[in-house]
Amino acid sequence: MNAGDRAPDVVAFEQAVVGFFVEAADLLAVPKSVAAIYGICFASAEPLSFAEIKSRLDISVGSISQGLRVLRGVGALKEVSGPTDRAERFEPDIELRKLIVHYLEMRVEKQLDGGKKRLRDIRAGIPRGDSAAARTLAVRIKSLEGWHTKSRALMPLVKGALKLG
Repeated sequence: MNAGDRAPDVVAFEQAVVGFFVEAADLLAVPKSVAAIYGICFASAEPLSFAEIKSRLDISVGSISQGLRVLRGVGALKEVSGPTDRAERFEPDIELRKLIVHYLEMRVEKQLDGGKKRLRDIRAGIPRGDSAAARTLAVRIKSLEGWHTKSRALMPLVKGALKLG
């Protein structure tokens, strides 16, 4: 992180916030650069321009461009007008539920959609025969299919609850 003309306590605060988001990103399989961009915008009381983001983070121009595109696409960053210049400026949308709903739609639902076919394929691959092992594996796969069905059924409820909050 580059200090520029910011006070040391401001830089320390920014570093702590960016670090927090980068650590959280690991859990959600979000690129660290995307998390750092969101974190630096979150840590700034004023909207930041592309150039300001670049000057504060040690990230390539391409990664910043891609990260901003991703964050705008999911509604995590809003574009706002600059006070004196015409540069695009970015500030965080701090409604966490929007980010969670998007994550559920893009990651969890996608996984669940593909899971049904995968489970059919797995069931078809259970070793043949009338052995106790085959019966045990069939029961386990049936249980897994039940978990999958229940997870699919919960998705609309979870998303609905998040949108209400």
